[in-house]
Amino acid sequence: MQRPLENNQDSQGFQFDPQDDMFLARTSPALDASLHIYHGNWYGIASASAALPGHKLRINAEKLTADDAQAIAAQIGRHGIKRVCFQGYSQAADTLLTGLRQHLGDEIGFFAVSHVTSTQFQAPFEVRMQAALLKRLRAGDLRGIASVKPHFHHVVPATWQPTIINFCPNIECTADAEAGRVFIPVENHWRKGLYTNLIAALRTAEVRAVCTVNQASHLDEIEDLSRVEVCGFLDRDAMAREMARASAVMNVSLAECQPMTQLEAFALGRPCLTGPLGLDEFARDPITEFCTVGLVDTPNEIIARLGDILRLSARDPEALAGMIAEHVTKRNALAATRYTEFLEL
Repeated sequence: MQRPLENNQDSQGFQFDPQDDMFLARTSPALDASLHIYHGNWYGIASASAALPGHKLRINAEKLTADDAQAIAAQIGRHGIKRVCFQGYSQAADTLLTGLRQHLGDEIGFFAVSHVTSTQFQAPFEVRMQAALLKRLRAGDLRGIASVKPHFHHVVPATWQPTIINFCPNIECTADAEAGRVFIPVENHWRKGLYTNLIAALRTAEVRAVCTVNQASHLDEIEDLSRVEVCGFLDRDAMAREMARASAVMNVSLAECQPMTQLEAFALGRPCLTGPLGLDEFARDPITEFCTVGLVDTPNEIIARLGDILRLSARDPEALAGMIAEHVTKRNALAATRYTEFLEL
């Protein structure tokens, strides 16, 4: 996958329409007048934002200055933007919202989308950011807040009730999958289930090779890891190439919203296992059912489901590709509808 070089950095604190993110964007004319603001180093949110139609503003919280708000407001006016949506929230985003409101007044509608689950509230930062969003909503600085986590209004009642649906990024696969190769691009954190994913892959008869982004510390003391390659951190292009090499991607985690890992894999035509995501909209979708594991903290069900996927991949790859392509088409259409409704466009 080739992408253009970055050449439009407006300042050290932000980049307007960064080319590498715009390269991944889906199109939807109704959303052309929207701008999405996100932290470049929040990788999952940045990936979700890159796939969105409309304009993009990638910010660096450490370098963003008060003066940048005026320059960003000028870009908003220059491009005829009518809606600004914060993807995730931070103190830097809150300060930027204040500055943009000062420069733009009520001409522009401001919104925010949350990408957090209540399981992450163990981190005080996440609770504080929900409080900050509610404060801005009550003050009228934000017109609405929504979430990619289904039924998040049961956590924060002011949340727009329909679930915001993430887009699959606009990428194509030009490589053939290697039979029996599995890719596990999850961090070494209990919530992400690296060890369970890895053990399940090694227990699956059809698996010939496993690639992981992170080392499963000390697992070699009880497990033969000779089939495991640890590739380390990968940038977007390298991640896409590694996904394309795999017959299946694994992201069976203990708490998740709509993992971009799965949507990146789907965009490349590769199946990706997850735990239950609670998306009622796709409850009967064939590839969603095929890739969903009910019991995520032990390998048993993962082994069975991964084996099913690898056998279908070997026996009838066209059928598997067709299920994935159908899902991508339906998902992107619904994602466009939800964003259009939420942003009142």
